[in-house]
Amino acid sequence: MRTPALVLGALLVWAGWAGAEPVTTHDFFRLTQTVSRSASTPGAWRYTVAPRTKEARAYWEAALASWRRSLKIGLRVKLGAFELVRTEKGLRLLPLCAEVHPGCFSRPELPAGLQGWKMDLVLLDLHNNLDLALADARKHAKPYPATVTLSKFLRLTVHPDGRIEPAPYGWKP
Repeated sequence: MRTPALVLGALLVWAGWAGAEPVTTHDFFRLTQTVSRSASTPGAWRYTVAPRTKEARAYWEAALASWRRSLKIGLRVKLGAFELVRTEKGLRLLPLCAEVHPGCFSRPELPAGLQGWKMDLVLLDLHNNLDLALADARKHAKPYPATVTLSKFLRLTVHPDGRIEPAPYGWKP
């Protein structure tokens, strides 16, 4: 009689492992999407990833300040699956981590009161939302490019050919 219970338990464990794609975080970020109704680009998709709560904004502002400084002095910024590099012509996005974990991010300096372990959750949630936005943008980047905006930091233009073109958003390098 115990054998079916063991088999069922093993199947449940395997199903949970096999289906675990995004890391569960605490919904620090919100992903919004809109479709352009303008005459020049009807049907162009736009996505915005922005902090959802006051706590998330505090962590995001700390990351923004640190990452902007890093880019201005020529350092690379790790954003999970991608790495952002400043070049003479602007910004360039390079692949970084195939399996995203907290080590795939540039660690910002945190002000007093913000906890490092929670920053890991914020960064993983950022990755999850950015990954969802880019996947959807790739599907909808025809006939016009789709744009993905990271609040006050970065605008990614996803072209119909799959190319992703980064540009600063809300600041100058």
